[in-house]
Amino acid sequence: MDQITKRPDTSKDRFAADPAVSYTLPAWMYFEPETLREETDAIFTKSWIYVAHSSELAEPGQYVTAEITGQRIYVIRTGEGELKAFFNVCQHRGHSLLRGKGRARNLLVCPYHSWSYDHDGRLRAAPNCEHVKDFDKSEFSIPQVQVEVFAGFVFVNLDADARPMGEVYPGAEQRLLEACPGTAELTTAREIVFDIKGNWKNVGDNLLECYHCSTAHKAFVDLVEMPTYQVETHDNWSIQWGECRSDNSAYGFDAVSAVTTNTTLYLWPTIAFAKFPGTDGIATFTFMPTEPELTHQVFAYHAPVEPMTETELKALDYFQDVLGPEDVSLVEDVQRGLHSLGYHQGRFMVDGERSAISEHAAHHFQNLVAKSLGMV
Repeated sequence: MDQITKRPDTSKDRFAADPAVSYTLPAWMYFEPETLREETDAIFTKSWIYVAHSSELAEPGQYVTAEITGQRIYVIRTGEGELKAFFNVCQHRGHSLLRGKGRARNLLVCPYHSWSYDHDGRLRAAPNCEHVKDFDKSEFSIPQVQVEVFAGFVFVNLDADARPMGEVYPGAEQRLLEACPGTAELTTAREIVFDIKGNWKNVGDNLLECYHCSTAHKAFVDLVEMPTYQVETHDNWSIQWGECRSDNSAYGFDAVSAVTTNTTLYLWPTIAFAKFPGTDGIATFTFMPTEPELTHQVFAYHAPVEPMTETELKALDYFQDVLGPEDVSLVEDVQRGLHSLGYHQGRFMVDGERSAISEHAAHHFQNLVAKSLGMV
């Protein structure tokens, strides 16, 4: 009688900083609530998080809001033309000041008790404050959040001591602009949203390897000439690119197009920029946890001011109807499998050549998680 394979030993953790010998992160890290709480403190409150393209904040008073693992913030273009970011919370009782995106008046008025703030976050009026003993409006300014513009894209960081993006991602902005010059002049043309029943790391793992592409993305490997595909990792970012066929089953494009490569540039922790062949703009792909096993993913395409081309529309339809749903299905199935008593850790398939199908960029991502949590 053949010996029965035993369940994996979940007491061991064989993740390693060296991708050549590393196993994947333990399965429990993808669903335990305590892990997300630790990641919130160690990663999401200390990292640069994308919120909008700068075209949405071009005029005085324009604002956008965002939520970063429960922390609500807003970014606004002040009357003086400065870009500033704040926690989206009234200093009286904690109600939010702004919702969605739009254009604010000179004063931001809380919809709960009408405390009013200027664009610099200073409290300007509070009903009945003149009758409150020792009330000092200067004590109730809204705490500010760091904000930067990266190649025309607006990022925030909740950590007041965070290093500038140029230091965190050296060389990344230049590589992005090489792939898509003039990103600051684009406008957000279309958004596609998926609420994925999977952990945010599960989404990142899937994004950062193409070992699965030939099996799960038939049209994509018909589009991209995989022998030309390359993957580089850097301190806090990575980049993948490959030449593409104009005649393919994903979407066709002009063979004499100025752009014939497919490029994906990832910035730690939750954004990738995607440049599709035959297109004039660029896409942002963001994934933010809302629960341990739920991720809010937004795919936004940023195009020149003129109407999108037929090729761009076909490329977006391919992502919305084919590639995106394929990945969502993979991630959600893996998430269910991570709960299996028969699974604990897999093995990174990293080859010495760092080939197109090598999983070294996925390991790079998981290693950043592990370093942030003090595991390596």
